[in-house]
Amino acid sequence: MSEEYDVIVLGGGSGGYAAAKKASGLGLKVAVVDGAEELGGLCILRGCMPTKALLETSSRMRAIREAGEFAIGVQEPTVDIDALRDRKSRLIDDFQHYRVRGLENGDFDLIRGHARFISAHEIEVEGHGVLHGKTFVVATGSVESIPPIPGLAESPFWTSDDIVELPRLPKSVVVVGSGAVGMESAFLFEGLGSKVTIISRSSPLVSGVSSALSEAMEKRCQDLGIDIIIGKSLTGVSHDDSGFTLTIGEDAHISCDQLIMASGRKPNLAPLNLEDAGFPGDLKRLEINEYCQTTKPHIFGVGDVSSPLAVVHLAVMQGEVAGENIAAHLKNEKQTATWDERLNIFGIFTDPELVELGWNEDEARKRGFDPVTASYRYDDQGKGEIVGEKHGLVSIIADRTTGKILGAAGFGPHVIDYAHTMMVALHQNLTVAEFLKIPSYHPTLGEIWTYVAEELMEEL
Repeated sequence: MSEEYDVIVLGGGSGGYAAAKKASGLGLKVAVVDGAEELGGLCILRGCMPTKALLETSSRMRAIREAGEFAIGVQEPTVDIDALRDRKSRLIDDFQHYRVRGLENGDFDLIRGHARFISAHEIEVEGHGVLHGKTFVVATGSVESIPPIPGLAESPFWTSDDIVELPRLPKSVVVVGSGAVGMESAFLFEGLGSKVTIISRSSPLVSGVSSALSEAMEKRCQDLGIDIIIGKSLTGVSHDDSGFTLTIGEDAHISCDQLIMASGRKPNLAPLNLEDAGFPGDLKRLEINEYCQTTKPHIFGVGDVSSPLAVVHLAVMQGEVAGENIAAHLKNEKQTATWDERLNIFGIFTDPELVELGWNEDEARKRGFDPVTASYRYDDQGKGEIVGEKHGLVSIIADRTTGKILGAAGFGPHVIDYAHTMMVALHQNLTVAEFLKIPSYHPTLGEIWTYVAEELMEEL
């Protein structure tokens, strides 16, 4: 094994793997250093894939309970937790083996061990000594961010890492946090039969999305019997054999069988000793430009350590961009590959689903556009009425001057799947008028985008 590489990629998850494949495919000598206990990355092992496998069962149980609306008489469904764990494990094992084969058989060296910078061009890897890199890709992902709440550390609370193992099915659950992990956790356990309460210190319930989408989500939670505490924080935790007692705000108390902390994640940078590579000692996130370069031109960042959204498609996009630009950098050529922040897509796999892509109105205004928005509800759309969607809606944002589509959002059945229609429109820089020339099949849920586009044309 050579001690000097053109590129050393730190982390073998989705972003790091994409960077290594691209760079090695361009003829560069590449090493991937990964110190995780298991290869595969967050998405495959503890994130996207296992949670969606569990949510599929939860959603089907909920659909059985709601079958009466469709003239079907059923008994209360039950879940076999052991069988559910087995199904999830079989799926994840298959996904993981595919990724591990790619890492072990790639045109690059795979080095297992934790790495830390000891200079701008050197890392020390446990068990492997010092490796020299002309360039680096930092793709070490993220870790749970747990707030310092009195009594929390001494209690057996769960995080998303615990949920995917599904240790048991609690009778009652309190979820702290209303981002993607928090909302998906709430819907997972509600579907499986637990009594669920969500604590969200922010208002509206789902921050970062339009008020209309958050209100629709809140109404769906109310329909399902999910309790919501908004605008208050968890301030204390105690636990005994009877369960958890939680202090909310100054003096309110609630009890539950299981506490779930969905308080977010933070870039996994602390173990890397980036200070010895020339970065500030208190670095919280790797800031990158459109070429995925950090402030140190030979060090690139991809995925959760640097993305505006911790989502796989951005990590892969950035990994490929970094690999291509590193090849140009090493040849002293102009870097041309870029990642387009406008092509963000963010989804929450609740029931129904929530999705946002592109820019919202505030982001569009910051970039000098004059945004105009139109919306359309599923309960006024043919297929939406047929499937029984009560609260959902979709919206499109366009520039008033040019008609160019800037973003879109939705809360509705399987909306993440057909949101890719709008991603194509964003990628191709379509105007609303151009988008309306694309035919949609009737009756489908996806044709709702044309309904809202027609509304938007009137606004424009």
